[in-house]
Amino acid sequence: MKQKIMLLPVIIIMLLALSACMSVGDSAEISAIIDSAAYRIEPVEERRILKLGVAAGPYGDMFMETILPFLAPKGYTVELVLYDDFIQPNIALSNYEVDLNMFQHYRYLNSFKFEHDLDLSAIAEIPTVSMGVFSSRYRTLEDINENAVVAIPDDATNLARALRVLEAAGVVTINPQIDKSRATVEDLSRNQKNLRFTLMPANQLVSELSQVDVAVINGNFAFAGGLNIAGALYNEVLLEGYVNVIAVRTEDLARQFVQDILDVIHSNDFRNAIIDPNSGFSGFQRPQYFAG
Repeated sequence: MKQKIMLLPVIIIMLLALSACMSVGDSAEISAIIDSAAYRIEPVEERRILKLGVAAGPYGDMFMETILPFLAPKGYTVELVLYDDFIQPNIALSNYEVDLNMFQHYRYLNSFKFEHDLDLSAIAEIPTVSMGVFSSRYRTLEDINENAVVAIPDDATNLARALRVLEAAGVVTINPQIDKSRATVEDLSRNQKNLRFTLMPANQLVSELSQVDVAVINGNFAFAGGLNIAGALYNEVLLEGYVNVIAVRTEDLARQFVQDILDVIHSNDFRNAIIDPNSGFSGFQRPQYFAG
């Protein structure tokens, strides 16, 4: 035991001597090796198999027919995940169940992500089928009777949008003193035909159309439900913020798949695929970059 105790000073002296012989560069190198071992960052594996969240409507078809053909040569495959409402696609994106979604306009995304504290971002606008005023009972807006029942979406963003569509159609007037993006039925300053409003989920409006006199329906649901878009009593002219977007998690903005999608979106190949009269999307309202 005494021998072990006596050896300790000798060992300490030898270690100090060894330390003194090391250069500053050696010390830094060892430190770097230790640090890299403890905090190793795995290389990012870029995604080539993407899951795209969509709601009922034309946007899954649009992606598969006008975007994927130009991504496929780079090794991408895409799986569509269909949701039956406007809530699940954003929740699924935030929960890593899908990699991107394509179903909503920017204002809805912005409102939803703040309401639910989700870190999502829009990366590009896409051609969009607009909201329309539909009826199985009337052929024109002028034909609408007094006290007619009008169904509109019950979520705040699309409710206000539907009222603005009816205002643009000359059917109602919204109080000019309020923020029209937040308008409710109570904010109407004029209701020329004393229309009676019923609120329901946007995805139910097509199926309930025969039960009401008029319905203001989001374009994607109208399209998916087989309604004749051109046969609407009135079709919305989309304002800024109401053109649909592709959304991703904010943390993924620098991912290669995002850049590759943007390259396609802003290409002549995509433009030509959209404006092709046989595409099914040629009548959609186009984002401003189409004019560039």
